Amino acid sequence: MKLRPRLILAFLSIIILPIVSFFGVLSFFSYQLEELEGEHNERIDRALSEISVAVLRHYDVLEKGDEEQFYLEMKLLLEPYHLELIISSLDDEVLFQSTDYVEGEERDQSLFTMRRSQVQTLGGEVLNLEIKSDSLDLSSELTYNKILSVIVISISSGLLVLLILIVGWTIYISKTILHPLKEMYTATEEMREGNLNYEIPYRRKDEIGRFIEGFDTMREHLKQSFAKQRLYENNRKELIATISHDLRTPLQSIKGYVEGLNDGIVQNEEMKQRYLNVILSKTEQLNRLIDDLFEFSKMELDQLVMEKQLVSSQDYFTNILRDSEVDVKQKQGELLVTRPIPDVVLHIDQKRMEQVMTNLLDNAVRYGATEVEVSFVPYDGERVLEIHMRDNGDGIAEEDLPNVFERFYRVEKSRSLEHGGTGLGLAIARSIIEAHEGEIWVESTVGKGSTFVIKLPVV
Repeated sequence: MKLRPRLILAFLSIIILPIVSFFGVLSFFSYQLEELEGEHNERIDRALSEISVAVLRHYDVLEKGDEEQFYLEMKLLLEPYHLELIISSLDDEVLFQSTDYVEGEERDQSLFTMRRSQVQTLGGEVLNLEIKSDSLDLSSELTYNKILSVIVISISSGLLVLLILIVGWTIYISKTILHPLKEMYTATEEMREGNLNYEIPYRRKDEIGRFIEGFDTMREHLKQSFAKQRLYENNRKELIATISHDLRTPLQSIKGYVEGLNDGIVQNEEMKQRYLNVILSKTEQLNRLIDDLFEFSKMELDQLVMEKQLVSSQDYFTNILRDSEVDVKQKQGELLVTRPIPDVVLHIDQKRMEQVMTNLLDNAVRYGATEVEVSFVPYDGERVLEIHMRDNGDGIAEEDLPNVFERFYRVEKSRSLEHGGTGLGLAIARSIIEAHEGEIWVESTVGKGSTFVIKLPVV
């Protein structure tokens, strides 16, 4: 149940249920009181009749002049209902009045005549009987107590229901609203202290539940963002700490060989050529390092511009792979291309795509491959072109596979320029492929080599 209906239900139940309980209990006992009142009225009528009979039965005591004894006989019938008995003759001569024998405040004359009647004694004398009461209601004290008890019970039941509802709804609302809000406050304090692992244990599908779910989603996003930020910060620190080494090493080598040439250490043309080749190699390493850092800077600023053109896949990849065959052979490797290359139309940035292909081929040779096979698989149904680049190099460990396309991540941890450099190459390659609305992934087994797969959309 949602929060608003619950609050409305709580409000209405606190108002209505105690009232219903009060009138329900009152109605129940009122029905019993009506039956009790009927029985009591019958008992009063019977008592009035018994008084008349008792007067006739004990009139001989009154005739003998023993009025006190007569009063004692009648007292048992008069006292329960606080009645007054007056006996008079036909000429209104008062023969007996019960109040004459009552002491103290109870001697006050009764105000209301409940019954007048005439009776004839056994001697033929006709007597007037008048029975009075100080109230028109002859209910006994017991009846009044019962009525009062019914009212008290009815009110008490209503108050009890009210109390139970207030306590119950207070506990319920505290558990489902106030306690989650307190947990959220605690969670915000924990987050402020840097603890992003604090979860709020609330699983209801109401407004509070959705709010807490959104709060937890935000917490998870913050946790992931902070984790990525820490990772990037650590990688940048590591990059800054190693870039001086990555730049200094080839520069020192270049400087050393240039000084050797300048000082005349080189004695023959063969040694000179070897020195020049080393200088060229170190220069290419520096150039590759600077290019990666430049591309990374543009990726960070979202300025990796694509100049796409419509090209024939057969012509484009034939030219690229022809040049790459020479480069791979110079690095003591062999490039095998499965032909014919499919002839489809691609909308690509030619320089960027060449950068991806060159990077993947260089990585393969750098990580121990002596043979790299490139094949193409067109899928007419999906209108995509798949490029498979399979090598027989060292392979990639299973735990490294999910991270090889992450920025600064390197499978080889030594930071040697001879085994990869900055760790930005594959991250840049993925960004370029994704900018072409394509996909790139890798499948690998340690010791058996790797297969990089590029999927490009066909126009």
